[in-house]
Amino acid sequence: MLFSLSLRGAPPGGATKQSPFTTYLHLLLKWNKAHNLTAITDPGEIKIKHFEDSLAPLPFLPTPCRLLDIGCGAGFPGIPLKIKRPDLEVVLLDSRRKKTAFCEAVIRKLDLEEITAVQGRAEDATVQTKLGRFDAVISRAAFSIAEFLKIARPYLKKDGVAIAMKSRRWPEEKTILGNWKLKTVFDYELSNDLGRRSLLIF
Repeated sequence: MLFSLSLRGAPPGGATKQSPFTTYLHLLLKWNKAHNLTAITDPGEIKIKHFEDSLAPLPFLPTPCRLLDIGCGAGFPGIPLKIKRPDLEVVLLDSRRKKTAFCEAVIRKLDLEEITAVQGRAEDATVQTKLGRFDAVISRAAFSIAEFLKIARPYLKKDGVAIAMKSRRWPEEKTILGNWKLKTVFDYELSNDLGRRSLLIF
């Protein structure tokens, strides 16, 4: 298990603040009814398949770190990473307005700073110019490895890292790396036998 999350509220008479992950979960379930943000609707599975999975890259992010999450969807992994590492400067990028609108709602609700959601296509030169360069670029199962590396390159600072979050079947892609170097492969298992994943660090 990469982290634990309680969905229980404050005890009677207590003033304990609700966990940001609990708030995030409630917003996701509410918005999902109208906007179909995720096919996973069971709260327990959301905690593991979305929240827990999103935190796997934490040990591989540099310090300091300006992070770009390409194809962020409902904010994974960018928002969970920001919650756990408030020092991160995060840009969430997605081509679909409903996804970035949801991310903006979560950012406002949680009062997160130095994190923004941007609607646009990562391949567009105008978007690349607008967003600039990053210490790390990440994507969670949104692209093939080859597509991701091609898209990530214009956004990376010199000596920056590109992190692809993939299933264990990633070797089947037979990616030609060119001048990319695969520095680390980190294999991990989600809680309750809900999946086996790999992080590819380039």
